[in-house]
Amino acid sequence: MKKLLLSTVMGMMASPAFAQSPTVSNDHKPNQQTMACLQAPTRDCALSSALQTVIAEELGVERAKVLVGVATSMIETGQREQAVETLMLALDEARTVKITFVTQEKIKEIAPLLARAGDVSGALVVADEIENHGIKDGVLAEIAAEAIGNGALADARVALGKMRNRSRAFWRELTLLARAPDKALTTVKLDDIEADVRALGRTEQVYRGLIQLAIIADRKGNAVARDTYIAEADELFSGVVGIAARADATAQRASAMHDASLEAALVRASYDLAALHGDRVRDGDTLQDIARKLGPVEAALGDLGRAFARIEQFKTVEAKAAYVASLQPREASEEMVSKMSEVLGQISDVDGAYERDIIRLKLLDGALKNGSIDLASNIVRSMEDDDNQALALARMAPLLN
Repeated sequence: MKKLLLSTVMGMMASPAFAQSPTVSNDHKPNQQTMACLQAPTRDCALSSALQTVIAEELGVERAKVLVGVATSMIETGQREQAVETLMLALDEARTVKITFVTQEKIKEIAPLLARAGDVSGALVVADEIENHGIKDGVLAEIAAEAIGNGALADARVALGKMRNRSRAFWRELTLLARAPDKALTTVKLDDIEADVRALGRTEQVYRGLIQLAIIADRKGNAVARDTYIAEADELFSGVVGIAARADATAQRASAMHDASLEAALVRASYDLAALHGDRVRDGDTLQDIARKLGPVEAALGDLGRAFARIEQFKTVEAKAAYVASLQPREASEEMVSKMSEVLGQISDVDGAYERDIIRLKLLDGALKNGSIDLASNIVRSMEDDDNQALALARMAPLLN
């Protein structure tokens, strides 16, 4: 069914009769197809109703938005070839807008997803269309992350090699190696990376590099090297000057070890150190940055109370939604669902239907990560724009049967 419908969509959109209309409908309320699916959502109806919304939509950029959501779910459900086709269709739709900025914003989404679907070469070709070098570097870094997530270290290094900011590329590679699948680390030589780390100038940079080396050594099964790097980093820490700098360095350490799924004792020890230094910080911006790093660690360690307390560091509903969506306990948690539902209830106070939907989409990411079908369904039902609801419904598809 999905293959047939996607073929139909592609055929209809390729037709001259389906060219973009200069007239934009004012009626963007949730449509009959998505609302009917939400009565008893299934994976088939989620994707098909999203695609039906694409067919009815007049604006290319809106069609592209929904198609990206459909492609993302296709990747997650193993339909990679169809996902690549859908992403390229989304890119074609984005180009119909004839506004470079709009098209390049979509490329920022589409290129990394092409890499996630296994088409790294296509992702790099698409990324070359980005004109701003800083933005392009960010997209290339994301492409590298998706490639290494698939175990394709060589492809990741090709993407990193295209980044203009070489320092940023170096740190990105260290971070990615720490999270890479075991099979991607077999050819990685610690000595080569260590030489680059020791060549760094600032004490906090060497400290951070040693921690990354320790994580990579652990992932390679070399506990002796891991402990040696951690001990050296601990000795070096006294040279990190300033409350904020120490808080940031230790928070990065705890976050990196958590992201790399190191053993609980190592994560806990690093977290305790980070919490000690983080509690000394008073600057609001620094506190928010620490919350973003330590909140997910606390949630994973089972300390949801402390993770939730950090929400108060964020002043806007959008920032609160993004933060709470980043939290993922190791086991399903009613407390987590309750907290996300609480933030969902606050969205109605935000001005603008589009702005409210953007926040709901952020919160949906958290519901999906935590596997809460009921919460995800509530978020999708609360969407006010038809295209945003179709996008959200498509994103929910992998949770459905």
